[in-house]
Amino acid sequence: MAHPTSTALGCPGGTPCTVNIVATDNEDRIANVFATATAGETIQIAAGTYTFTNELVVPNNNVSIVGAGKGKTILDFKGQLIGSEGVFAEGLANIRLEGFTVRDTKGNGIKVLGSTGVIFRDVAATWTGTNPTLHGAYGLYPVQCKNVLIEACTASGASDSGLYIGQSDGVVVRKSEAFGNVAGIEIENTFNADVYDNDSHDNTGGLLVFDLPNLQQLGGHGVRVHDNKVHDNNAANFAPTGNIVGVVPAGIGSFVMANHDVEIFGNTFTNNNTANMSVISYLITQFAINDPLYYPYPVSVYVHDNTFVGGGTMPDKTRDLGNLLSTAIDAFPDKHISDVLYDGITDPAKGMGPNTMKICVHQPGSHTENLHMDMLDPKLPALYAVMKADPPELDCILPSLPAVSFPGLTP
Repeated sequence: MAHPTSTALGCPGGTPCTVNIVATDNEDRIANVFATATAGETIQIAAGTYTFTNELVVPNNNVSIVGAGKGKTILDFKGQLIGSEGVFAEGLANIRLEGFTVRDTKGNGIKVLGSTGVIFRDVAATWTGTNPTLHGAYGLYPVQCKNVLIEACTASGASDSGLYIGQSDGVVVRKSEAFGNVAGIEIENTFNADVYDNDSHDNTGGLLVFDLPNLQQLGGHGVRVHDNKVHDNNAANFAPTGNIVGVVPAGIGSFVMANHDVEIFGNTFTNNNTANMSVISYLITQFAINDPLYYPYPVSVYVHDNTFVGGGTMPDKTRDLGNLLSTAIDAFPDKHISDVLYDGITDPAKGMGPNTMKICVHQPGSHTENLHMDMLDPKLPALYAVMKADPPELDCILPSLPAVSFPGLTP
């Protein structure tokens, strides 16, 4: 049954309806439509460019914000004076954001906090300013959420991550594009995520899965990354000083850091100049850990059946890790950084077996390198002296992870 349409504020009698916004509406009228949205309401925004000085807040459960399509309905925050997000929602259920672009926000593009049942579909977040260090940190930014779908979305220009999912549970990111960000796609401290059929390119790092200390949710796991295109992620890192993503060298395709039960398969990695794919511990950052509950090692990571084309030919010497790899490039097979890297830093509590962390790389025809950074002398690092090419103990197979499913998710 179709919802009735209203051009007035709110829905008559509290029944679900559609409230229309047209190109001639000013910011005050649009802000009132958002502020008075009732449960079940759809805010339909016609094609056009709308300018704002304040953020827009979704106030109620079961609200849909629907435009005419990304690039057609544009919410422009270049003159933003109040707030940092373009669109913000907190503590809600069943929120749908579809068919519009958020542009040049002061901070993050769209942030959804602590909500359940969140759909981003055909939505874009972008920045156009000439100084990228002044861009907002995150494009699409669901955090501490449950049951999140990001589908057919685009993010560009973020000074941290274009598509960022943090401390969430039950996530699908698919058929989306991230380019021109420091990190294209980040899955951070998140449980049960499927990331597939995406195109992440021309970022500093393409697709990152990791866990960080000192956050409310620790122990990221149950993440599948498959059938993505991760290519040409060689852009200079423009993260603001002090941002942890600022340590990422340009030329990183993908890495898994300090997560457990992760499966990376069926992806195509192309021309990521520092390293196409890596499995690393948080210890590689050399940052102090002051969170007693944080576990810094990757465990049970399965990399298999990916395609690697080029890459690993010009490590970024402006960052410590890239510079270290560059010093040993002649010692790698074929004199370029191997397709899959493992830092080799293991948990001493697990003993001294050949593969105590269960890192499995089954990639016939590709090279895997155990960098053995656990054996590296920090005062006189000679990576070429400790690393080991194609170690047989890493050529193993782990059980495949199940696909992510949650109520309302359709294929």
